[in-house]
Amino acid sequence: MKSEVSAMLLQFRVKNYRSIGDEMVIDLTAGKGREHGDSLIVEKGVKVLPVISLYGNNASGKSTIINAMTSMFLNMAFSYVNGDRDYLRIVPFLYNDQLKGAPTEVEIFFALNGKEYQYGYIATMNKIHEEWLYQRTLSVKDTKAVLIFEREDDDIKFAESSLNILGDSIDQNNLVLSFLGNRHQKRPIKGLKIFADIIRWTKNNLFHGDAFSSDEAVYAFYNEVDDGGIKNGLIDFLKDFDQCIEDITWELEIDVDGKKIHKMFSWHNGVKYPFEIESNGTQSLLRIYHIVFIALNMHRSTIIYDELEAHLHPLILRRIVRMFQDKEVNLMGSQLIFTTHNLIMLDNQEMRRDQVWFVEKDERGFTSAFSLDSFKPTKGEVRSDMNYSKNYLAGRFGAIPYADTKEE
Repeated sequence: MKSEVSAMLLQFRVKNYRSIGDEMVIDLTAGKGREHGDSLIVEKGVKVLPVISLYGNNASGKSTIINAMTSMFLNMAFSYVNGDRDYLRIVPFLYNDQLKGAPTEVEIFFALNGKEYQYGYIATMNKIHEEWLYQRTLSVKDTKAVLIFEREDDDIKFAESSLNILGDSIDQNNLVLSFLGNRHQKRPIKGLKIFADIIRWTKNNLFHGDAFSSDEAVYAFYNEVDDGGIKNGLIDFLKDFDQCIEDITWELEIDVDGKKIHKMFSWHNGVKYPFEIESNGTQSLLRIYHIVFIALNMHRSTIIYDELEAHLHPLILRRIVRMFQDKEVNLMGSQLIFTTHNLIMLDNQEMRRDQVWFVEKDERGFTSAFSLDSFKPTKGEVRSDMNYSKNYLAGRFGAIPYADTKEE
């Protein structure tokens, strides 16, 4: 079952969000490197990375980058639905007198249905100060941006002048995109389809923290496919790592409040057991498989996941990443952005240089991020055949607590 909206993230920009003080750009378009070219998502000649990984010291700001991306998508999708300041997830850099009172800036470039869009906003928790949406032809060449709408405080101007009257209905803490996109989904309005399409894409994206409990996950994705394909795929996936699991089933039970709940069971040697007694690793596999299956088979999505390797063996982490790198498995052309300390993917046989990002803090406490492809060492260059993990642990790229090995 394919999604009617086909979109992918090209670039993310953020400034003044938690430990991110200066502007930071995470680019998902491919660089000039030729390694692993068959894994790239290509649309109208534009080459896009299916996976990027974020490495760095504890407290360097990796989770902050994940939170910044997640918060932007959630603001886009839901700021109008609730119309409440709690749904403007804005947290400036609080340890600086100037920045803690300044607005947060975020912007994304993304491809949707064959065109490129540029969307962003500048906001505090109480107010949207600026917001914009532009469209251009998706191409490897620079193309002219065409205005869809611009906002400065309460002044909202649309390229389609007939929409200007809608601006009076939008509160200062509601994003125009969210307000109009969600309204169009409930009651179609001429000229607002693109808003609804963008919102639908943001809601298709999947975040760590979105994950269901184990019971909810199986119930949710089993019911999304009538023939039970997700369940069968899940069992095969689990059995690759735990041969003892024969089947997974669930039953309706009544809880103490009289509500129906779905209780899940795993089967071993013909006997069923409550799934909650399975290991943390097996339960993590269940939750991860739910969102991975959707992204690979149902909706072109961007999965944003903090510490993907938690409770997982390194070989399982590698298998999940390889699924996104393999076009025969990643049928939707979905993307995976994840943080990790596990070095199994820090390997030129697994990842391109532009897929490996390092995160660190400077003396001001500001988080910065850079790709291995953009790293400029004092001597030589970062070659595609270099031992990435060995040089990383030796401190050549930074983004580690200390270096205890000399580069050979």
